[in-house]
Amino acid sequence: MTWRIACDEAEVAVELAARAASLEVDLAPWVSPTPVDEILAAVANGDSRIGLASVHPLDAAALVALHRAADGIALPVAMPAGSLALARDLGLLATRDLGPFVASLALADAGVERPWEASTRGLASLDRLRLGGDLVGGREELRWERESDGVLALAHADGRIRVGPGADVADALRAARDRAEGAVPRMPTVEGVDPESVLEVILGPPRDLSDPASKGALLAYDVPLPQEVLCTSPSRAASEAAQIGFPVRLALASPDLRLWDHPDLVADGVDNAARVRDVFRQMMALGGARADRQRLLGVTVSATTSARALMRVEVASLAEGLARATLGFADPHGLAADDRTQLVLPADSAGIERALRRLRGHPLLLGDSTSVRREVVENLTDSLLRVAAFVNEWRAEVESVRIHPLAILLDGTIEARDVCIRVGDAFTRSLRNAAP
Repeated sequence: MTWRIACDEAEVAVELAARAASLEVDLAPWVSPTPVDEILAAVANGDSRIGLASVHPLDAAALVALHRAADGIALPVAMPAGSLALARDLGLLATRDLGPFVASLALADAGVERPWEASTRGLASLDRLRLGGDLVGGREELRWERESDGVLALAHADGRIRVGPGADVADALRAARDRAEGAVPRMPTVEGVDPESVLEVILGPPRDLSDPASKGALLAYDVPLPQEVLCTSPSRAASEAAQIGFPVRLALASPDLRLWDHPDLVADGVDNAARVRDVFRQMMALGGARADRQRLLGVTVSATTSARALMRVEVASLAEGLARATLGFADPHGLAADDRTQLVLPADSAGIERALRRLRGHPLLLGDSTSVRREVVENLTDSLLRVAAFVNEWRAEVESVRIHPLAILLDGTIEARDVCIRVGDAFTRSLRNAAP
């Protein structure tokens, strides 16, 4: 049967047709200025052998629409790398180029289960290297063979099918594996949340909430937060520091001054009461020179903790039941390298770990110890799901939650050190709608 592929550019359709002919894949491309809309209409009419090839990145709304349309069908998609991670997290059969895309169609035509486990015993070492170590399997009833023109073919019980060059096959296999293993679970709910206590914090016009206010809203969802106290005088700060135990961390609290933009407004390792009072006065003076003094809430005092990694996290709603998280490193090197990735929430711990491994600096985060890696992944998964549940439940009022940094402590536990909830215009719109 023929695969019908919508393309957003004529050149894409021509290249697809040529690649499909060389691999004997029955494919009929057509060009459309609105390929996503046509795909959705075709799926709604019962077309299950349809796909999309785009040279332009797909936005989150389009990916969610394709995800919901693709319930129970393959719906292969080719797109630039910028959209790839979200597409695969949503369970789409997504590849980053046309070669892997056609290879995905060939694999789908073969109709074999778990083709990434096929035996590579008969391949040369170079072909095995191109496939990648994570795709080397041992199922003898499925085996990879190399043809004279360099194309890899998959031999199975019902025959043999040409799939593509090694690098294309590897990406197609990873796409198939991610789709098989990456089903999106249901959004969790957090029991015992008092909606009125949250609404009291977030109700109002569009704005960024201060760190204390943001933490007050997330506290009801049991997001892991540091033990800290907001103090409005040097003497109170010194007293609370003594109660917490030295050394302590001091940070200025203001909705106008985010600590990731003003790192000099954080002091760590303050080890005596006199020093706490001095740092308090210095921070308030620095803050007063940069923002309205009336908007300086005071200084938070918390215990000094040692982190194995500092992350930056932003979670925003994609649609009902879905959220998008952006993860990256918050240390100077990670910020300079822009080392970050995106994923769809909710996700299980395996999905979270796959996303973390997309970060170039993931060895620093996950370490070498299996027990520590498991602890980090499980704690991070729990924290992200709690933030996602908050964003999903309040998606009409909240645009995003940003945590910068989210500290991964030496024992694998987590604390959200600085939090910013961005409130949207739902309250303002409700006032306009209520006006006579």
